[in-house]
Amino acid sequence: MTKEFGLESVDFKYVDISSPEVLDYIDDVNNIVENRFPLPYVSVNKKPVAWGLDDPEEIFIKITNFVNSQVK
Repeated sequence: MTKEFGLESVDFKYVDISSPEVLDYIDDVNNIVENRFPLPYVSVNKKPVAWGLDDPEEIFIKITNFVNSQVK
């Protein structure tokens, strides 16, 4: 790859996929791909906005950010 794209364009890094953060991320991605969102699940206009959050303030922030991003 470095031959094709140049040494400064390719950067390989080691990712420890056994760390709790990465395993949580992989689990979230798998759930999203398989349309299995952890509860509580909140959608706006059939679009997923927040899932798996227990803190109402975090859920409210996600909803507010989503709604604000939809305003043009």
